[in-house]
Amino acid sequence: MKPKLIAIETRRYSEFLRRVFESYKDADFAKIDDVEYPASKFSDIIITWCENAKILNTKNFVLVKDKRELFGFHDHPEQMWGAESEIAFIKQLATEKILRFKE
Repeated sequence: MKPKLIAIETRRYSEFLRRVFESYKDADFAKIDDVEYPASKFSDIIITWCENAKILNTKNFVLVKDKRELFGFHDHPEQMWGAESEIAFIKQLATEKILRFKE
């Protein structure tokens, strides 16, 4: 059974992804375009990649934890999604006005 995905709307890509990397330090890895980064590199990713200009030039992103894709996008960050299992985190960021979402 395929997990349900939640559409995430934001223009604050860098802030959203920074929070994802900070909050999911125990993830298996993140894949940015064709490069896989272990969680031990997340602080470097925040410094080197979490800028809107760089994110906008990225075609594919996915964060994987326990072999499950939790957050990602394909083609453009406007296509951002989160796994339904992460609804509490998504709702928290919505209350902070970092994103909007559709269940």
